[in-house]
Amino acid sequence: MPAARRRHWPRYLLALTTVVLLTAGASAFAVINAVPLPDPEPGKCTILCPGDGELPLPTPAPGRPMTMLLIGSDARIATSSDGDVGRRSDTIMLARIGGGRPTTLLSIPRDLHVTIPLKGGGSRIGKINEAFSEGGPELTEQVVRDLLDIDINHIAVIDFEAFQRAVNRLGCLYEDVDRSYFNDRGGPGGYATIDVKSGYQLLCGGDTLDWVRYRHTDSDLVRGARQQAFVRAAKVQVAASKLFENRTDFIKIFQRYVHTTIKTRGAMIGVIKSAAEAAGEGTRTVPFIASDGGDAENSYLVTSPADIAKMRAAFLANPKSPASSSTPTPTPKATSRAKRSKSSGSKALAPGLQQFPADQTQSLTNASFQLAGKLPVYYPAVRLSSGGWADRDPVRAYGIQKSRYSKGTYPAWRLTFSAGDGPLLGQYYGVQGTTWKDAPILSGTHHEVRRNGRTLQVYLAGTRAQIVSWTTSDGVFWVSNTLSQSLTTRQMIDIAASLRRVPG
Repeated sequence: MPAARRRHWPRYLLALTTVVLLTAGASAFAVINAVPLPDPEPGKCTILCPGDGELPLPTPAPGRPMTMLLIGSDARIATSSDGDVGRRSDTIMLARIGGGRPTTLLSIPRDLHVTIPLKGGGSRIGKINEAFSEGGPELTEQVVRDLLDIDINHIAVIDFEAFQRAVNRLGCLYEDVDRSYFNDRGGPGGYATIDVKSGYQLLCGGDTLDWVRYRHTDSDLVRGARQQAFVRAAKVQVAASKLFENRTDFIKIFQRYVHTTIKTRGAMIGVIKSAAEAAGEGTRTVPFIASDGGDAENSYLVTSPADIAKMRAAFLANPKSPASSSTPTPTPKATSRAKRSKSSGSKALAPGLQQFPADQTQSLTNASFQLAGKLPVYYPAVRLSSGGWADRDPVRAYGIQKSRYSKGTYPAWRLTFSAGDGPLLGQYYGVQGTTWKDAPILSGTHHEVRRNGRTLQVYLAGTRAQIVSWTTSDGVFWVSNTLSQSLTTRQMIDIAASLRRVPG
């Protein structure tokens, strides 16, 4: 085998690793079996090679889930002999895969204050993303491991240009954008420019990257939740067959922009097996618990030992249905229990909800007229007691592009609401309508409940509903939770059950 092919094979393995992370299904075996992997070059280490031997990462026991540390960087890694990378990590996420459990995601905010070991001994307190610039992925792994007391089995560092190129090669991805994002004042020292409207839509590389990385007016916690939302959407939409079809392009992308600790075929097979074990198990997200520290000139986030213990327990938990997003459709017995609960329970609204003021529905008439009868518009008769309409584009009538290469669209509309101030600042929930009844967001496993004569589909992400949908002969309509799932499942169901048609 030519030496050039042998030198590239570890990065090619990461391409397949990323396939596994996104698809997390048994179909990934088709990729690994269809593309023979070359044997490793003896003694050759091309990426993530510390000065003294291999990075001592533990191997999970057979049948147990593996934990991968994903690090996003906005520039190619250029590790010098002393390990100084010179760049700070933009994204730090843990993914736990396999063991017959839902894939679990935990994003660590980059502004979190942590203890960072020093090269000459001792330690200092700093933001967690500084660990990457001082010691690369190895030091970042040590800091994350010490913070959460969690064994990490693999590390992958992905340049954001790879992210953008990969999304484009996939034909772009459909995302449920919680609100309109806009900033036209970029440049050195400023935030990146962005113009992404609210609503379910097709996003391509540049727009997807802008949306995932957006920080202006958002906290790191909200930003991390947005990144997790991207992974959930990608996992639903990316098929192993599509990745195999474009394997040559993906190999080139990952050879240049991706670095990983996966250096053997055995390690790759282990990742594949973990992913196969997670097939059909859905995706859970664990919110990171933190609070603001510092001041306006030096802001950062802090967390407590008690909150760290809660997050660690949630991340390592072995949830069973209905605690995961893969909750199966209830059995007739379970359904009858739900019906009995509905019939015998109180008709009072879920705590935190109130009736929607009638005088705030007037602007919806315009959206109804714009759609010219193609799709009825519904408004929620109840909403959160806190917050109100979003400041930017609260009502939007538009079309969902059918594919990257098609000019055809599905009629659609979006209503966007702010969840409130304080801990809910930057959180938005919405009501979506479209004629596209089999949109990818509706392909996940769900359970059904009956409310107000309607059959509602409840899609969970963790312990709370991410969306609650309702289908009619005209189209499909759903309520979207905030990125951090601020609304309870009961609140989501009550809002969906209250939808009323706007005249027009």
